Amino acid sequence: MADENLPHIVAEGLKDHLEKVELDCRIYKEAASTAKAETDKVKCDMLLQGIEFLRVENALKDELRSVRDNKNELRRKLHDKVQETIDLESKLVPLRKQVAELVEARKADEAQVSKLEKKSTAREVLLGKVEQDRDKATKELGETAAELARAREENNELKAKVEELQLEAAQVLISGFGVALEQFACKFPDLDLSEFSVYSEVVDGKIVPPADPSP
Repeated sequence: MADENLPHIVAEGLKDHLEKVELDCRIYKEAASTAKAETDKVKCDMLLQGIEFLRVENALKDELRSVRDNKNELRRKLHDKVQETIDLESKLVPLRKQVAELVEARKADEAQVSKLEKKSTAREVLLGKVEQDRDKATKELGETAAELARAREENNELKAKVEELQLEAAQVLISGFGVALEQFACKFPDLDLSEFSVYSEVVDGKIVPPADPSP
C-alpha cells in the first residue's frame, strides 16, 4: 500500500517543488526586472550625470579659459599700471625736489620776513623816538626862534641906542672940539686954526684934511 502511494507522494512533492521553483522564478524574474529597471535607471542617471558632467566640464573649461584670458588681461593691466607708476615716480622725483626747494625757500623767506619785521619794529620804535625828538626840536626851535626874535629886537634897540650914543658922542666931540678951538683962538688970536678940524687926521707929522666923500 505504501509502495502504491509513493509515486503520488513524489508527484505531489515535485509539484510543490515546481510550484515553489516557479514562485522563486517569478520572484527572481520580478527581482531581475526590478534590477533591470533600476539598472536602466542607473544607466540613465549615469548618462544624465555624464551629460551634466560634460556640460559642467565645458563650462569649467570656458570659465578657466575666461579666467586665463582675464588673468592675462590683468597681467597686462598690472604691467601698464606698474609702468605708469614708474613713469609717475620718475616725474615725481623732480617735483619732490622742487617741493623741497620751495619749502627751503619758504623757510628762508619766513626767516627774512621775521628779520624784516624785527627791523620794521625797531625802525618804528626809532621813528617814534625821532618823531619825539623832532617834536622836541621843533618846540625848542620855536622857542629859539622866539628868543632870536627877541634878541634881534633887543639888538636893534641896542644898535639904535649905540647909534644914538655915537651921535651924541660925536656931537659932544664936535662941540668940545669947537670949544677947544675957541679957547685956542682966544688964547692965541694970531694963530690960524682953519686947518684944524675934528675930521682931520695926522699923517707923517702933517695935518691932513678929511677926504671929500663925494665922488
